[in-house]
Amino acid sequence: MQTLNSITVLLVWGIIAIVLWNQQTVKAPETGGEKTTDTGDGRIQGAGSISFERAAGKREWKTLFLLLVIYGLVAVRIIAIGEIPGGVNQDGAMGAVDAKALADYGTDRFGTFMPAHFEAWGYGQMSVLLSYLTVPFIWMLGLTRTAMRLPILLASLAGIWAVWGMVKKVFGERTSLAALLLLAINPWHFMQSRWALDCNLFPHMFVLGIFFLAAGIKRKACLYLSMVFFALCMYCYGVSFYMVPFFLMTVCIFMFRDKKAGVKEIVICLLVYFGIAWPIYGTMLINFMKWDTVRLPFVTMQFFSGNVRSADILFFSENKGEQLLANLQSLVNVVFLQKDDLIWNTVRGFGTVYHCAQPFVILGAVLVMRGAFREEDGDKKMGCRILAVYWIFALLTGLMINYVNVNRINIIFYIHIIFAAVGISFTVQKWKMSFAILSVLFAVLGTLFFHDYFTSWAGEIDKAFYGDFVDAVEFAKEYNCDRYYITPDTQYEGAYQVTEILALFLFDVDAEFYQGKTDRWQNKEIPYRERFIYMNPQAEGRVPAGDGAYIFKISDRDRFSDDEFYVVFFGDYAAAIPWSYAG
Repeated sequence: MQTLNSITVLLVWGIIAIVLWNQQTVKAPETGGEKTTDTGDGRIQGAGSISFERAAGKREWKTLFLLLVIYGLVAVRIIAIGEIPGGVNQDGAMGAVDAKALADYGTDRFGTFMPAHFEAWGYGQMSVLLSYLTVPFIWMLGLTRTAMRLPILLASLAGIWAVWGMVKKVFGERTSLAALLLLAINPWHFMQSRWALDCNLFPHMFVLGIFFLAAGIKRKACLYLSMVFFALCMYCYGVSFYMVPFFLMTVCIFMFRDKKAGVKEIVICLLVYFGIAWPIYGTMLINFMKWDTVRLPFVTMQFFSGNVRSADILFFSENKGEQLLANLQSLVNVVFLQKDDLIWNTVRGFGTVYHCAQPFVILGAVLVMRGAFREEDGDKKMGCRILAVYWIFALLTGLMINYVNVNRINIIFYIHIIFAAVGISFTVQKWKMSFAILSVLFAVLGTLFFHDYFTSWAGEIDKAFYGDFVDAVEFAKEYNCDRYYITPDTQYEGAYQVTEILALFLFDVDAEFYQGKTDRWQNKEIPYRERFIYMNPQAEGRVPAGDGAYIFKISDRDRFSDDEFYVVFFGDYAAAIPWSYAG
């Protein structure tokens, strides 16, 4: 794959070099008297009517092609969404467990009413918006992997719509179609749309805000609507505090200076933004000042005694200069060189936007920056400025995050896809033959990517997301035993918190049962702490049969007698069910 990437990158640079070397201006057709055509039946048909019919037919074909592209990108994203990725990621499981508690009781799993920010792991918190969006799907489908993943899928599709609309408004129909096609097969966008991670909601909310912000240049209602999405960004990912306010302030200055927004509009935008975002700002202030938790009838702004997330930010590093250089290196590796990242973020060899798209990203960035200063159309110029400011602050955000990976710098990939679309559209306009070359190139890469994703990568991610453990637990839970002895050796040896959150998700444990408010669950009166025990078999020799099932690593297989347990293997794990339940 590395050789193929090198060849495609060289090919793309060659195409761009040809285009820049042989730029040709497209001459406008001469105007004059309308030509006529004899139809053969005595009627004279004007050329204008023929042109109109051809234009109408062309529009029909464009609409049909657009619908086929949309159908394809939606279909490929929903195929086996409940099965691939296999297993369950612990962060996704935690968000889903808290969403189930919200659906049942309006609290998180610890009993906090309508939190503005989740306590999550205790030592590190979690954003809440994805869990709140998951609630209606849990009402409809129950606590399942499909219900957990549908909100991010729909948000990803909304993000595609926003990018398509934004690009069409600023750069025209051809460039918007290029952006749509790139998004349809883009590795980053496709992968993040199929598993539930709270921070991956951030870029979708942001580009929805971008779309309505650009539309708000002419329609003030859209300007105010954009503030809703920018405010929701604050509930998606903590990094948004280092980007969104500064982005909005900069764009506000441009729009006010260019008379695209007045004092009245700016004040209304501030009211809308802070009217939605103030609970999360309040939560951050409470934790910064170490104040007590504030409970209101509709939201809780909680103080968290433990927080290690600040160590992920440059400002809180001990050696800021050295850390800044390390962050720059990570940013370049992840975003520009597209080096392979964690398995759940990239399929090996394909990068985030395909390596051969990177030259177009650079070309598109240059064109957008030029448009931000030299574009004659005022609205399009403002659109370019919005995108340029977006890119600059996304890069700065990447520098502020220590050792970024793909999901930590997810905010930058939409703008790079837009840049790539602008660069490709410019190239095709200047050299028509490049359209065929690039179509084949990206079609081949997209096919190879999807093949790897649904075959070899699917097997690898199942292991990374604890697929064997998940299968063992799902098998054991069907017997509804009085007790479950579950190995804590999942993410690492003794990963008690990770193991517990996976068990809470897989068993669909009731939040009040987990909190100890009730001991009754699944028609049994057994406290949670007595029913779920996270431990490996401790006694030497054989494990005696009792009233509980065991989920254990296969290294402990010899501890379970076939005379006393029904033992079933699932890769690296096994489930042992007493014959009193299995018989």
